[in-house]
Amino acid sequence: MRKKIFSVILAASMVAGLMSGCGSTEKEAATPSSTETTEAAEATQAESTTNEKVTVRLSYWNSEDTVQSLLDYLAKEVPDVTIEYQFIDNSNYDTIIDTQLAAGEGPDIICESAGSALKHARLGYLEPVNDLAASYSSAGTSIYSYEGNTYALPGISWFEGIYYNKAIFAENNIELPKTFDEYIAVCKQFQELGITPLAAGLKSWEPMLKNSMAFVTAEYLSTDAGKSFGEDYRNGKVTMAGTWDPYIEKWSDMIGEGIYTTDMIGIDHDQALEQFATGDAAMFCSGPWDYDAIMAKNPELQIDMMPFYGTETSEGWLIGGPGCGFAVNQSSANKEAALKILAAISTVEGQEALWENNQGGSSYLDGAYFELPEAYTSVATALAAGNVYCPWNEWGIAASAHENYGTEMQNYLLGTSDINETLSNVDAAVQELLAK
Repeated sequence: MRKKIFSVILAASMVAGLMSGCGSTEKEAATPSSTETTEAAEATQAESTTNEKVTVRLSYWNSEDTVQSLLDYLAKEVPDVTIEYQFIDNSNYDTIIDTQLAAGEGPDIICESAGSALKHARLGYLEPVNDLAASYSSAGTSIYSYEGNTYALPGISWFEGIYYNKAIFAENNIELPKTFDEYIAVCKQFQELGITPLAAGLKSWEPMLKNSMAFVTAEYLSTDAGKSFGEDYRNGKVTMAGTWDPYIEKWSDMIGEGIYTTDMIGIDHDQALEQFATGDAAMFCSGPWDYDAIMAKNPELQIDMMPFYGTETSEGWLIGGPGCGFAVNQSSANKEAALKILAAISTVEGQEALWENNQGGSSYLDGAYFELPEAYTSVATALAAGNVYCPWNEWGIAASAHENYGTEMQNYLLGTSDINETLSNVDAAVQELLAK
């Protein structure tokens, strides 16, 4: 473009020189003035700029096929911006992005985990996206918030609820619960009938992690009193011990009523899935990623999913969170174009395009709702309300301590620690990570 502008100016200068050499008054009158020459050059530059497409680079740890429908939508919706998709393997993603951002480089749009987004926001690498974030529910944006600003927009969520065998419920005239206490009562009804209420592979630390945190979310973290806990926790202002104790104590009815038992520590995820799929248990906690495996084992099985509940009647909550957050590099030379892409994603049509290759998740954007398969009928209200939340996503760089929480809860089940000791051990692991 610079060469083109220079050529225009040079040509104008040559014309001026030729006209002067001839000494003709008429031709001198036709010679462009310096002002006219500048205006012509600026007009040429503006036309060139208008016709040029801006290229922005988008980096993600998922392969391109997981966002292909979104990329196709953006190509039509934002035709003046070309997206260069960069896949970086998850094993190297954080290291590569960290190095690039530290050098003042990196992609224009970055797909961020919650912990990475908070780290990069704290270091000043990300552009605030508050205006766009206002269209999303706080359950999706809070994990990307730092010191009053939001630095990434939540993508389609992953979620986990409680699959249940519709036939077993119907045959025994058991109504779906609407509160945690009703859920416990339903489990006891099944026990009295000689039916295992909940298949659970507690050999993994994940089931007790997700089940208990879903209750704490519904009972505390989603309320005005608890909504700032995640941010305060990662900033060292609160501890889990002394705050979560009454909620875990209430949730421990799952253990006291024999729904979770020590025998389940010897059962893995696949064994629990088969127990549910073959009709030997009424319920099973999991997400859409297990649906095909369940149906492959029993194609005739009729299942639905219910959410997790607190002690008060509500839409319920699902444990889960954004698959990624879309952030803009503060050092990007194409920041305006990158923000145009995020604005296009932040429409119902944009969310639909993103969901197309990620069916089974939900959107945090106000007004965006997807028709899910029949197997998710009973969580439709919770999904529509945006009640999908992952507490450890708010722990920032200490998010990996959720595994410590899971293993400590296994110890609690086995009776080797009490509630306060369990939570105190998690606090210690979190503080160690935050201090690095």
